[in-house]
Amino acid sequence: MATIFAATSLELEPEKKKELIDALGETIGTIFKTYSLYYTPVPAENVSEGAKDQMTFFVFVPPYMEIERRRQLIKVLNDTMVRVVGYKGPLKVIVIFKYHDDEACGVDGVLRADAKAAAAAEKKG
Repeated sequence: MATIFAATSLELEPEKKKELIDALGETIGTIFKTYSLYYTPVPAENVSEGAKDQMTFFVFVPPYMEIERRRQLIKVLNDTMVRVVGYKGPLKVIVIFKYHDDEACGVDGVLRADAKAAAAAEKKG
């Protein structure tokens, strides 16, 4: 499972924004079976000059995610952005990984470490 926040200063028409979100969803789905994608537009007046037309992806995953999958994700996110909105220049597609272990993540009201322990106990049981 991955949680991905995409913050962007790109100014897109509604149809283009939907196309981009759909394309990013397909792209991310090639790397992760389950994921959440949050697309957050940031008004151009709220960013520095260097951040104009930029998309920054914050990818929250466990630290044991394989480096090759990280490389793949960086590449497919960049390729999708360029394909859908065009090349905007250098430093315009940024991917930042934020890691959490099973003791720093909860799902459906249960700490992930506890859910894994309960599943293992049930399997033995």
